[in-house]
Amino acid sequence: MYEKGLVRAVGVSNYGPTQLVKIHDYLKARGVPLCSAQVQFSLLSMGESQLEIKDICDSLGVRLISYSPLGLGMLTGKYTTSRLPRGPRGLLFRQILPGLEPLLTSLREIAQRRRKTVPQVAINWCICKGTIPIPGIKTVKQAEENLGALGWRLSSDDLLQLEYASRESPKKMIQNIFQTR
Repeated sequence: MYEKGLVRAVGVSNYGPTQLVKIHDYLKARGVPLCSAQVQFSLLSMGESQLEIKDICDSLGVRLISYSPLGLGMLTGKYTTSRLPRGPRGLLFRQILPGLEPLLTSLREIAQRRRKTVPQVAINWCICKGTIPIPGIKTVKQAEENLGALGWRLSSDDLLQLEYASRESPKKMIQNIFQTR
């Protein structure tokens, strides 16, 4: 498609650190720019692999698109161990939510201080990390709320508080099984 002039660049999804470098080098040798890499990236999925991918993207000039910036909804504050979604998502939430209280508390504190909502703070964290978050929405109200994450920045103290609280959470989001190494 690039060679036919139908697109100006290529983006990839769920490429891990090793494969991301390989595809970048392969495309570069063909003269095809790699412009984006989409991976699961949030305060709940901030593992070594995701941070390594972010560093690689930064060094290669590739924009990181962070999907699930609200951790499938766990970072919205609307779910608790007694209020879970149905189906497989509920099973996952039951495993992760009990250890999320330090992170959710930090999100609430910062949201209150900033006069923002918890989801707006979680999305803004992704923006401050230099990613392009793409939160899922089910309603117009959620879309409008997500827009409140734009036009402002968390302070460095806010970022440190959130990242410390994230590291304190005993369980992280399971990485997409389709992400390569």
